[in-house]
Amino acid sequence: MTVIDLRSDTLTRPNAAMRRRMATADVGDDFYREDPSVTAIEEYAAELLRKEAALFVLSGTMGNLVSIRAQVAPGKGAILSETSHLHLNETGHLASVCGLTSNPTRTDGGRYDLPALQARWPQPGRNARPSVLAPLLGLICVENTHNGDGGRCIGLEHLNDLAAFAKARAIVFHMDGARLFNASVALGVPVSEIAAPVDSVSFCLSKGLAAPGGAIVAGSADFVEEARHWRQMVGGGMRQAGVLAAAGLMALVENVGRLQEDHENARRLAQGLAELGLGVDLDGVETNIVMAFLPEALGAPAEFHRALREAGVLALPPKGNRMRFVTHADVGRSDIDLALSRISTLVSVCRRGVEA
Repeated sequence: MTVIDLRSDTLTRPNAAMRRRMATADVGDDFYREDPSVTAIEEYAAELLRKEAALFVLSGTMGNLVSIRAQVAPGKGAILSETSHLHLNETGHLASVCGLTSNPTRTDGGRYDLPALQARWPQPGRNARPSVLAPLLGLICVENTHNGDGGRCIGLEHLNDLAAFAKARAIVFHMDGARLFNASVALGVPVSEIAAPVDSVSFCLSKGLAAPGGAIVAGSADFVEEARHWRQMVGGGMRQAGVLAAAGLMALVENVGRLQEDHENARRLAQGLAELGLGVDLDGVETNIVMAFLPEALGAPAEFHRALREAGVLALPPKGNRMRFVTHADVGRSDIDLALSRISTLVSVCRRGVEA
């Protein structure tokens, strides 16, 4: 049975061409800054994002960690979305490594309520805290696309508003751009414009871009040098890392253009799930992530998930009655249609079981 894996876009495997690129990569010792493949991807990424410099790191989580630790002193406060990857899925490094106090804040599709932020942190400049008892504010983060709300895109207007908020309070503005290129393709806006309002940005090479690992951090040259220090501190110093960087560079050069296919497949999946009676906000399906809510008529979500897996369609375990499906380079249109056919059969069986 063909298994259709929709758990995440991190599950792609290097194709034959990418494996050849890795096998033939020109390498050196990156600790001494002598790996030409690492240098190539850092220079290419910096130019692409129109930032002064870039740094190759092992993962998006590491990218966020070193970006924040390099710019924000321990003891400060951080504003981040309560549904963000930084808050929920990065092992608490904001507190344990960076020494920051998080202020998880409600967002709508990853977008902050700016008047609410201004009311809570009204004072500009170095006194950006609601009271003498609170930590001095040092950071605001945005996630683009916003995974927790279904791969939603954060557009330029909101980014510019947040940049003005940060500047008035002399705080750092960081973007977790794990799926930055999905946002760029969906919005029809160059990544350089999306990255322009922020002080620092990280993005993954191992998600929609289909490399086997690695991520990029970009910003000012001084920032990148400080981030390099913290990369070493958390065990991210690498030697012949060009075998991985070569795959990442190929992904950046060749795989951005095909992200639209993932978005179209996600839309096709979302429409099919909605027709089968699952709760899907079609207007909220902007990129390659589909959030679907299981109605009570299908029984217990955990049982539905188990049956779905047995039918050869993989998705992450449900949170409550919500399931997440993610399209990627290893899933084509025919796979989406096959998945929908299997889900249709399962839905019919579940409805009969509940009615009985």
